[in-house]
Amino acid sequence: MTSERIDWATIVAAGFVVGFLAGAGPLLGAQRTTAPVPELPADQSGALNQVDGVQQPPEFKSTIPAPLLPHGVRTMWPNQPNEATFWSIDDIRKAHQTVAEAERNRRPIDPNTALHDLPYWTRTHAMFIKHVGSNLRAHMAEQHLGYAQFIVVMGGSGTVVAGGTLRGPVTLKEGNREIPGELRGREIRGGETFAVREGDWVSIPANLPSLVRADSADGLTYMVMKVNAQLYPWDLIR
Repeated sequence: MTSERIDWATIVAAGFVVGFLAGAGPLLGAQRTTAPVPELPADQSGALNQVDGVQQPPEFKSTIPAPLLPHGVRTMWPNQPNEATFWSIDDIRKAHQTVAEAERNRRPIDPNTALHDLPYWTRTHAMFIKHVGSNLRAHMAEQHLGYAQFIVVMGGSGTVVAGGTLRGPVTLKEGNREIPGELRGREIRGGETFAVREGDWVSIPANLPSLVRADSADGLTYMVMKVNAQLYPWDLIR
């Protein structure tokens, strides 16, 4: 009787181990998968990746398309928080004034340097400060296939156009490298126009064209939270 119990216990234990390895094996393998840099689909005509005229994100073949950001890297991802961060309204207004004054003096600065802990990086989202001047010709319309945008106006006034169709879209190039999922164009056909000023919010889903313009003398400064909706590798987010 004792030997039968030992045999059954051995069989059950062995079955459990085999079952666990069979189920966990693919998962462990997926966790070890690295994320290759995606490429736009090859097309002899040079057309962009569109379905029924709507631009589509590149298809990732990795099960983990956006790996964790490497901690300790102080160049590309300098601010990865592990505690709460606070920005006062006074600091936010001062940041707009600093950036606007620098532009008026024709000595533009990186807007992110005007407010502490910016840019701000996490696994799922990042935050940046942007400033647009009153020169309408200087601004391009954008379409970000990989991330949604949440905009908070810090100072100045202007308009945000969102939706519609990006006219003459081209893939963003940096040197000889194309950045998949980042499209640029001169204007937007259709879409909604929102008049914005300090304190206003605008939420723009991923893959929706947008164009931000200023109409005040000191330009328009805003914080944009880039929510990595498609889980793109961060080095493809612009």
